[in-house]
Amino acid sequence: MDSRLFSFLLPEWKLPKSAQKVHRMCTSLKKLLDATKLKGCLTMASIKENVKGGKVVSYRFTACLDRDATGKQVRKSTTWKPTKGLTPARARKAAQRAAEEWEQELRAEYQKEQEQEPISQSSPVGLQDDFVTFVNEIWLPVHIRGGDIKPSTVVFYEYMARPITEYFKGAVLQQIRSIEIQKFLAYLRTDYQTI
Repeated sequence: MDSRLFSFLLPEWKLPKSAQKVHRMCTSLKKLLDATKLKGCLTMASIKENVKGGKVVSYRFTACLDRDATGKQVRKSTTWKPTKGLTPARARKAAQRAAEEWEQELRAEYQKEQEQEPISQSSPVGLQDDFVTFVNEIWLPVHIRGGDIKPSTVVFYEYMARPITEYFKGAVLQQIRSIEIQKFLAYLRTDYQTI
């Protein structure tokens, strides 16, 4: 799943109040999932200067996109040459902008490829966790109840987890894609009724 998953959705303030709370909780849960998935994987492209004769002639961009079934990083890299006449500082800034653009395009392309592939091929072996089990046995106990969070906040998160777990009941955690989360947020805006 892409870490910028919710960036193209409606702003949070346009959602109904109950949906805003669930949206914030989904975002929090999404960040945790991304951090777990990309553990040991760079979250932004690394930039390395290629120097020849004391001058920077090009920059090497490397991005970690995911991990394969064996746990190895799926990495892509490219070389970018700055335009002539740029000062070293401006060349570095231009390289950073170019690296960000390249990485965004690469991640979007990679995500499209992953969505087209059958899930069983793209998921690492042994990582077929039930979403509800993950929320109830890992996320809530470790990250919500296990911290220095006020009891009222713990109750709030437990209450807000109910519509999410009801919607994704029976879903495999690693198979939840951005389109399913978009459908869930549309469900919150239209069909979801709080009691």
